[in-house]
Amino acid sequence: MSHATAERVPAEAAIRAWETDAAPGFLHSLMRIVQEHSAIDEPTRLLAVVVAKNTVGGNWRKTLGTREWSRVPEEEKGSVRNAVLQLMLSDPSDRVALQLGLLASNICAFDFPSRWPDVLSHLLAAADWASPFAPQFKLRALRALKHIFKGLLTKRFVAEPLTQQPGASAAALGMASITSRLQAERQLYKEKLKECAAPLQQLVAAHLPAFLNPSSSSATAAAADAAAATAGGGAAGGGWQIHGLFAKAAVNGTTELLPLIADPAGLPEGTRQLLELLHGAANQLMAGVPAGAPLPPAELNAWRDLAGRLHERVCKCIIAHLDSHPLPFAEYVPYFLKLFVDAALLQLDAATLRAMRPKRRVLLVRFLAKALLCPYYRPEYVEAQAFEPMGGSLIEALHSKAGVAVAPELLARLQQQQRQDGGRAQGRVAAEALQQLLSKEQVSAVVEALVLKYVALTHEELEEWSSDPEGYIRSIEVESGPDADTPRPVGVGLLLCMLERGGEEVAQALINLTARLQAAGEGSPDMVLMREACYRCIGEGYSHVSSIVPFSQWYASELSGLLRSRLPAFLGTAGEGSPDIIAAVLQARALWLARALWLVGACGTELEKEQWVDAWGLSVAHIGARDLVVALQAVQAVLLLAIQILDDQAILDQVAAAKLAASKKKGTGQAQLPGLTVGNAAAVDAALSAAEGVQDDEAVTAARERLEWRLAVLTGNLEQLLAHVFGLLGRLSEVESSVRLLQLVSVVAEAAGERLQPHLGALAAALPGVWQASTKQASGGNADTGALARLHSALMAVITHLVGKLRHAAMANEQVQAVMYPLLGYATNLHNPEAEVLVEEALKCWGVALAVEPAVAPQLVGLLGNMSHLLKRGTDNSAAFQILEAYLLLQAGQALQPYSEVISAALTAAIRQVSKAVLDSCGLNTAAAAAAHQQQQQQQQQQGLPGAPARPGALLSSEVTQEGLAAAALVDVMLQLYPADVPQLLLPCFQAMAQLVGNEALPLPRQGLPVKVLNVLEGFLEVLARLFLGAPSALPALLAPTPEQQQPAAAAAAAADDGSGSSSSSAGVSLHRFVDCWLLIASATFLEELLGVGHMAMLGRFRRRIAAAALSRLISEGVLPASVLLEQPARLARLAGVMVKVCDEVDKFAGDIAHLDGLHFEQELNSDFVLAARLNLSKGDAVRHLDVFATFQAAMAALAAAAGGEAGLMALLQAGAGNSPSPAMQELQPLVSSLLHGTLAAQLAAQKAAAEQQRQQRLAAAAAAAAAAAAADGDVDWGSGGEEAMM
Repeated sequence: MSHATAERVPAEAAIRAWETDAAPGFLHSLMRIVQEHSAIDEPTRLLAVVVAKNTVGGNWRKTLGTREWSRVPEEEKGSVRNAVLQLMLSDPSDRVALQLGLLASNICAFDFPSRWPDVLSHLLAAADWASPFAPQFKLRALRALKHIFKGLLTKRFVAEPLTQQPGASAAALGMASITSRLQAERQLYKEKLKECAAPLQQLVAAHLPAFLNPSSSSATAAAADAAAATAGGGAAGGGWQIHGLFAKAAVNGTTELLPLIADPAGLPEGTRQLLELLHGAANQLMAGVPAGAPLPPAELNAWRDLAGRLHERVCKCIIAHLDSHPLPFAEYVPYFLKLFVDAALLQLDAATLRAMRPKRRVLLVRFLAKALLCPYYRPEYVEAQAFEPMGGSLIEALHSKAGVAVAPELLARLQQQQRQDGGRAQGRVAAEALQQLLSKEQVSAVVEALVLKYVALTHEELEEWSSDPEGYIRSIEVESGPDADTPRPVGVGLLLCMLERGGEEVAQALINLTARLQAAGEGSPDMVLMREACYRCIGEGYSHVSSIVPFSQWYASELSGLLRSRLPAFLGTAGEGSPDIIAAVLQARALWLARALWLVGACGTELEKEQWVDAWGLSVAHIGARDLVVALQAVQAVLLLAIQILDDQAILDQVAAAKLAASKKKGTGQAQLPGLTVGNAAAVDAALSAAEGVQDDEAVTAARERLEWRLAVLTGNLEQLLAHVFGLLGRLSEVESSVRLLQLVSVVAEAAGERLQPHLGALAAALPGVWQASTKQASGGNADTGALARLHSALMAVITHLVGKLRHAAMANEQVQAVMYPLLGYATNLHNPEAEVLVEEALKCWGVALAVEPAVAPQLVGLLGNMSHLLKRGTDNSAAFQILEAYLLLQAGQALQPYSEVISAALTAAIRQVSKAVLDSCGLNTAAAAAAHQQQQQQQQQQGLPGAPARPGALLSSEVTQEGLAAAALVDVMLQLYPADVPQLLLPCFQAMAQLVGNEALPLPRQGLPVKVLNVLEGFLEVLARLFLGAPSALPALLAPTPEQQQPAAAAAAAADDGSGSSSSSAGVSLHRFVDCWLLIASATFLEELLGVGHMAMLGRFRRRIAAAALSRLISEGVLPASVLLEQPARLARLAGVMVKVCDEVDKFAGDIAHLDGLHFEQELNSDFVLAARLNLSKGDAVRHLDVFATFQAAMAALAAAAGGEAGLMALLQAGAGNSPSPAMQELQPLVSSLLHGTLAAQLAAQKAAAEQQRQQRLAAAAAAAAAAAAADGDVDWGSGGEEAMM
């Protein structure tokens, strides 16, 4: 516990190491520290037990399913188990005792019941009122039980290995033994837990009545007073305090136990008495009046405080009964339903109910919601018919028949049906009670009480509205979140459950209440707040009330007028004072509805054109309201309306892309790549079948029309919108409010696009102020890093959309520059606390800024210092590599030269990490696993069996795949731009790629490789192929052992020389294996290519072309010995097959090139200068202009010479085709012969011409047959074109 860093840091490191390894003796030493309470201070002992708890929780047993124990010896575990309970029931510190209870819970998760079967019975015995322990220690035992039950909820049973007895076979210790042991442990587990139910019920029955009637506990008052003070029960009071604490702990234990002993057959024995007790207690606890003699005022307040908390536990226990035993509990639902409806809604007035703890109110409502949602209490369950008209009487009849054998399956089926029928009968009781609750006679009162007491705003909230409007908005947003657990969102949730279950009756009750309040006018403040609450409820449940109140009608009849009539007062243009706060409430709620804050999913599209225009204009106008709540709600309204514009744009963009792709396909006769990005291509290819030749349907036409007039509306008052937004921005004090405004600006910029250009000056003028204000806040000592990060993120989004939409105009704007470049520098500076969360968005903005200009701005060159730190960190490689690639393509490579070593190191590290992940995904990363897999493959090949599939490992993530492909793309561009320097600079990168491509651990054949693994291998292969085309002599160096591999190999060799180990030389990558993998990847044809997906076909053709060309160059130059191919005829046949396929694809490849060269800069490249530069670089690619016939001919000639001539080569090809060659293999030999003689091009052309002629003949024959059939029916049209048709 020393404050000296030199002492503390090494000690903490040692503790972490011992904790991680669970070193033998470590836990025992910690327990020794804990028990020395007279010699060691409490903080040190507390730390010791916390470390012990964490050690057991993390390492007591290793990952489930491994069947391995940690390194803690069994004797030590036993001593720890014994010590935990003894120390917990004797330690003077409650804090230490709490952690000991949690330690016991962690141990039970592993050792109960098999190794610690009596832990629960010991604790229950200690908690018994008659036990010799003092009350505070009894209470600890009860609380420890609760923690143990809670921990056991996630327990998993693990089969452990048995020690094989002499003479016993492995099969005898197999699955049957394991299953038997697991079943026995599960049975013991259930029995031990069920044994806890009765003692806990007895504890509740003993202590809960004693608390409810304080005078009954006077006999134990003297002893309990001291115990209560020690246990935290308070200073004043009698025995009721300790009874209350015991009752609360016992009820908690029962609540946590119920899910563990859930049984559809029935509730635990004694539950009826327990539920009767809880029912009566809940009534009394809700009333807050103790039975018996009155208590003094001060003591009564203490009793009520404890009673409120005990009431919460009772409610949770009742809910647990419903959750864990829904059908057996169903008969009690009518009683508890009335109890909770009265308590939560009908009995108490709103002020009294709101004075309760929020958690208590939430639990009252939660029971009602859970009952309504329970599937066993729904009409569709209780009214469902059995699958066969068979019941218990049939079972009895079958059994009574002499000599009639009843199949066990039939008996089980009949018994299951009987149980289901019984369950339906039980559920029907609850269903009828719920139906009565939602009946016309009762539902109106329930809905009104729910709206008034849970949904309506309070006067305290109105005061917050006035004093802290931004804080009020923030609290409203928290309540709207999915995890909100406060009375209002839970009350709204109950109303939604009622609407879903009760249908029109509930909806009509809500509408009638709203109509009554509307008729009463503004009236009293409470009436106005009720009306506001009704509006919210209608909005939340609009899908259930839309048939009664169409939103467009509601907007026209009330909301529009409400917004319009109060607008002058809120803008301060009518000479009036500040409007009344109640009017402001209605104003804000009307805005919420008008802009579809809650209705965007259900009725956001229901506004007619004129109404939408009106709502947009009024919402924009209200952003200028003096009341900040109204203004901020108007911001949210405009935001959601603007999002509707983006939705229409997305629909039309997808249709336009599909049509463009379809038109290209129609024009060229084949699917073509609609863009250079794989994502766009995939989306368009997926839409081709639906879009080609199809006219716009009604939905698309409507979306186009909607988009036109909505954009016209947005553009028409864009100046007013921006003026109000930035005027409001200056009035805000909280970062979150500013974030909300910047989000609106970002969405508007995205929606408006180029229409924003006339207003760029006004928008850009406001950005420096936002940046300066955020910088000032960031420099303050009390800055909220999270809030500032959200502000900078929103500002980054605005800049990104501005630059992406307005391109050069935005980049040239000095005010945009004054924010963008400093913001990018700030967000990518790893020394800033926000960089961790901002860097991803910053890199996206950085990439957009590069793409919109033909040259790199000097300010972006200045950011490369930050980029070097990002590369060293290595967590954002995908985006970083793409940015560096853009610098190279935009001719800014000179700026990267000072960082060449950093880039090389980052690429090497990334490629190695990707390679490791690839091998992990195949389950073969370790040397031992790889060796075992290789040995298994060899054995199976010797037996004539297929190769063993790889052991499955962790799935390769998309992020890792993207990182590998981004690294390969950057290396590829560098190699094309600097072919003389890059091979040496990036030699470690090329080595890492080659080490993966030729890795012995990769499973062959290709079917053993996941698709993402193949994608990475393809990327690496194409880079290596380009390297070999320019520098074939690089191959040996890439396959040689790396320095990292040579060190362990040298150590192993030295050990072998000393006689201390076996020799294990590392020869790097096997050339044979490398060629096998190379050919396997090169010849791969994906399903998408076979189905005609355009971009996949293009990528496949390019991959085969560059791979075959590179291998041919290696053969021709003698770098790849011909023997590698000739000694394995199948390998030779595969190479020849790839060569012939590439030659056959020459025309299609030329079409690919023509298509790429013809891509439109604006329509298909999205005016992206980086894409255009990449395409321009490809125009000079040697692979494009390669004479594949001559290249392959030279390689085949070298192979033929090594094979003893053409005849020898043909013989090897025939052997490589196998005993039953496919038709393609049968045709391969004559085609290779033509390749050797230089006539393959002519032969392929002749084959294609013959195939086309045959196709035309088949078409003509089909047309003639159709004409003949038509003539036989007398339906021939002898008019114009008839003779031509007959011909």
